[in-house]
Amino acid sequence: MATGAGNLIAFETALDQRDIKYTELENSAQPAVRIGYSMENMNHLDVFFWFDPDGETMHFGTGVIAHVPEGKTDQALRAINDANVNYRWLTFFLDKDSDIVASGDQVLAPNVVGDTCYELLNRTLNITDEAYGSFMKAIWAS
Repeated sequence: MATGAGNLIAFETALDQRDIKYTELENSAQPAVRIGYSMENMNHLDVFFWFDPDGETMHFGTGVIAHVPEGKTDQALRAINDANVNYRWLTFFLDKDSDIVASGDQVLAPNVVGDTCYELLNRTLNITDEAYGSFMKAIWAS
């Protein structure tokens, strides 16, 4: 029977096989890992994976994609809505600190956890990097 800790190990193994650096989040309530990336359009993005104790599901999310200054919330929300229509693998939203972040959930199939999470990592990075331009345009356009 799969566990959250076992799924974390499976993902870390997949990352190790691809020479991808990560940090295990030891103070997390659930088994979790953070992967930091430099990207084409963004300077840096952290992606987090939290593995549920049931061993069947997990949650993933990004760190801050962009901060929305006061007075730009309406424009940012329109860009976030557009991104949510255009990209189905992630849900973008504006958090309580006025930061644009993204997240998703996944049901995990045994024996493919590492590959599934690696694919979600790639999709998260690619989609976020692509959507970043529209967020910046919405925030900084007059």
